[in-house]
Amino acid sequence: MAELQMLLEEEIPASKRALVESYQNLTRVADYCENNYVQVSTR
Repeated sequence: MAELQMLLEEEIPASKRALVESYQNLTRVADYCENNYVQVSTR
């Protein structure tokens, strides 16, 4: 039971925060690529 509580209180929220951070970082990378590489091909 203590293991389940630890998952619910600590590990799951920490993993969710890590996923959100990864998503935000990937969004920034996609924006960078779009701004720096896609526009180059239109010149």
